[in-house]
Amino acid sequence: MSKVRIYTLRDGTKRKIKIEEGMTLQDELKKAGITESDIFQMQLVIEDDKM
Repeated sequence: MSKVRIYTLRDGTKRKIKIEEGMTLQDELKKAGITESDIFQMQLVIEDDKM
């Protein structure tokens, strides 16, 4: 199973990144190229790799 975080930004766009073991929130934001103030909503999705 892999974990993916979906960020919905204030401008209505979405960014999706795969979360790696040991990543901090700051690491995720850097990988997505956004700042905390850009975020409207965050959602964690666990995907089944078998599909």
